[in-house]
Amino acid sequence: MQAAPNGTWLSQPQIWYYTSRQSLNGVMADIRGSDFKVVFLDVRKVSEAMQQEAAQAARRQGLLPVVWVQSPQYRGLRIDQLVAEARHGDAIQVDDHFFANYSLEDFYLLRRLYPKPIFCSIQPFQASLLPTAGCNQLDVQCYSAPQFQQCIKLADRLGAVVSLSSENTLKYRSQLGERSFNTFLWQGP
Repeated sequence: MQAAPNGTWLSQPQIWYYTSRQSLNGVMADIRGSDFKVVFLDVRKVSEAMQQEAAQAARRQGLLPVVWVQSPQYRGLRIDQLVAEARHGDAIQVDDHFFANYSLEDFYLLRRLYPKPIFCSIQPFQASLLPTAGCNQLDVQCYSAPQFQQCIKLADRLGAVVSLSSENTLKYRSQLGERSFNTFLWQGP
């Protein structure tokens, strides 16, 4: 069996680019055509209209638009602000930056305030920072080639999706077996 695509990320420059070229529908169709089910959207400094447009384009193609709250600590975001930032998505993703800079109490407050799914993403060394409950989906960032096999074992132990770096580890996708994977960032079909 072959590894199953799960999700891919669109960065803020990608969102700006595809929106300015009026090609968001096309890129979302390409993502869906590559068998992905989820698109993670970095909406920092992206206008309200573009955020709405990106989420709607994803939905039109049958993708789940997940707002990826990147580096909330640098922006000093409180939990209620994280919830507000995710207002146009159908889920939120908190990543390794969140787990490195916010407490478990903060995560459980997010769980109480945010009624939609929460996707959690960690680096392998952060496994001990995970909450015992509340992540609707977990992914482990397997971005380093030298630690790739160890990372896969951790993802298996945690029941997590394997996240691959398009630059460093996507080339090892054939070693994933039937595991689900994410790709950081979207590189096209």
